[in-house]
Amino acid sequence: MTPKPRTWKELPPGITAAHRALVTALREIRECSTRTQADIARDAHQEPTTLSNHLNAGRIPEESLLRGFYAAVERETSGRLQLPHTLASLLDLRMHAKMKHCACCSVGYPAATASTQSEPEQPASRSVKESDLVRARRLRQRARHGFPIPREGPGVPVPRREGDRHPADAAELTWSETGVVARYLADGQKRDAGFLLWQAGASYSAAEIVVAVGSCRAAGLHDAVEAILINAAERPDRQAVLNIAAALNDAGRHDDVTFMLAAAMHAEG
Repeated sequence: MTPKPRTWKELPPGITAAHRALVTALREIRECSTRTQADIARDAHQEPTTLSNHLNAGRIPEESLLRGFYAAVERETSGRLQLPHTLASLLDLRMHAKMKHCACCSVGYPAATASTQSEPEQPASRSVKESDLVRARRLRQRARHGFPIPREGPGVPVPRREGDRHPADAAELTWSETGVVARYLADGQKRDAGFLLWQAGASYSAAEIVVAVGSCRAAGLHDAVEAILINAAERPDRQAVLNIAAALNDAGRHDDVTFMLAAAMHAEG
């Protein structure tokens, strides 16, 4: 199927030439897809409004969001057509768009560095360097100095076996990875558990995170919940963070909302 031509909004006159070149390239890649923008955004693990903002020069995308968008379109077009720009060229355009070349450049761009090389690769989450479970405890200790974060009781490292649980408890264990995380923690495989928790926090939808949080709470895996919330709070897509907080609030998980907002404030600081 040939992609349907789109009518784009006129770009703001105040953006730099480098930002204009980046947005033009993003739009040319978007034109290669036959899917709706909402479907592309969902596949790229970002909000449709965020992607629209990038395509209309409202904001220069974070590197992780740019990579996600490119990968989503590339998967769809694989074997059908070649994209007009490589990922490397997009990252280079982004680097130049982020530079402040002189005093007349738009406010908000960081100062250009002496090096003109591409920005160094950053890990997708700080959990690569530090255990999520350790960070959860550390953040909880910091947050207590600012405002209370009520706890739901002492954590149980492993949920009770199926035959020992009340049916209501079993019904709450709706996240398929709950038992896997519990077994990893019981066996001391914190790195493997941390990867599953990072993946949940960094890529799940708001509704899926509510399910994962509720399931881990029901199993007594409170540190695992906080690891998910920390990674969710560190998403570069701030609208997605707000959507997750809103979904948790609607589910009545007010303590989890408080903890997640504390984690988001810490990530920004």
